[in-house]
Amino acid sequence: MRAKLPIAFILIFGATVQAYPQSLYQLQYNFHHPGDSITYHAFMVRFDDGTGLLRVRYVEPKTNQDVLIETDIEEAFTLDKSGMPDTSILVSKAIDPRFISGNDKTKFITPVFLFENNSTTGYFDPTGVTEPGNTVMSTSTIFSAELIERAALTREFVLQFFSEDEDFFVNLFNIKSRGLTPVEKSIKLHLLIVADTLDKEIGSSCARDMRRASETFTGLTNFLGIKIYPKTISGKEYNKQNIQAAINNLKPSANDIVVFYYSGHGFKIPEKPRRFPNLKLKNFRNDRSNFRDSMTWIKKDRQDNISYSLNIEDIFNSIKKKGARFNLVLSDCCNNDIFSENAKGTKPGKTKGSGIEWSEDNIRTLFLNKNPMSVLATAASTGQKASSNDDFGGFFSYFFKTSMENYCSKLKTNVTWDLVLQDAQKQTIVKARHTYCDKPYIPENICQQNPDYKIIFGK
Repeated sequence: MRAKLPIAFILIFGATVQAYPQSLYQLQYNFHHPGDSITYHAFMVRFDDGTGLLRVRYVEPKTNQDVLIETDIEEAFTLDKSGMPDTSILVSKAIDPRFISGNDKTKFITPVFLFENNSTTGYFDPTGVTEPGNTVMSTSTIFSAELIERAALTREFVLQFFSEDEDFFVNLFNIKSRGLTPVEKSIKLHLLIVADTLDKEIGSSCARDMRRASETFTGLTNFLGIKIYPKTISGKEYNKQNIQAAINNLKPSANDIVVFYYSGHGFKIPEKPRRFPNLKLKNFRNDRSNFRDSMTWIKKDRQDNISYSLNIEDIFNSIKKKGARFNLVLSDCCNNDIFSENAKGTKPGKTKGSGIEWSEDNIRTLFLNKNPMSVLATAASTGQKASSNDDFGGFFSYFFKTSMENYCSKLKTNVTWDLVLQDAQKQTIVKARHTYCDKPYIPENICQQNPDYKIIFGK
């Protein structure tokens, strides 16, 4: 089944045409201690999934040499005294430093930036910087941070950290748009969303996932200027017959896009092990023998003569046979014992976006690529739970959404679906490592959630 995670914060997704999951910051800091009294100037790109990029520029005092360093960003909450994540402080660590200019033998202290939750706005704002191993800023350190809105992001400012021939600069200030060809304008996106919104345990979470998926793909088609044909199966309509009928009614043309998204309970059958999960489309009695009986494909004593489950891989294969150019099949559900207990967790830290536009070229690569492709992705590998909560929804759904939007952004280059899914997978794994699947809150009870996916090229 799917694990439900209670949470104290509510994150509301607006029905916008385009999401802006990137935050850009101008940072300045000086540790002011005997080993390092340098004033550092930094430019941070932070994505809502917790990844990011940092460029730091400074003058090395001994040689008066100009140094420019690039690092990646890794985020996590600190732990409180009970062992649970402290959701008021977000730690953003600079990792894997790379010298862009200057002597690479120069000693560089990788900074650790501190973000604190603003109770008024609900966003995390940068409030300090420290050194590796610390989570409190020294009183001698001077720090300042400014969120940069897209309208205020000038070429002159970015040139302090990037050269004109770097992909980041070129993509950010490239305003050329090819527009859709007549063939591309005829492309349709067929969206089928299935959500178990009436389930007593995870219904609210599934409802949020349903709205998130609808807003995401509606925004995408609005940006591209192509038609979308959405269908949602939820509430009292949530059953196997309606899902099968909706799949059977899909009639995409050879150049179309099909997206299937499921949010609900999922499980594996020990006697019939499969890599991808079964979708729980009816509430079974809490008895394993009764459950196994209900999975019998032919039951002469029942009028419906069907089981109450579908495997997401079977759905994927059925959709793939329809012959669309691009198929995307997603399931946010558990892939373990149907009677497993729930987990607990906290929401990711969200910062205010800077309004960076999507890249037409990146979206073309992902959704309008001429080469046929089919993608199947699920929230958890076999034997694992998928985390969710009433006020936020599924974590895999969130990280998939933010990863996809990140790679649609002008701040990304060389995009592929493999990279989108790798990032979503990585961030879900990291999140699970800061989530407990059971009490007490000890290392043995930390969740293991590794999303699984496969990509098939060609029809």
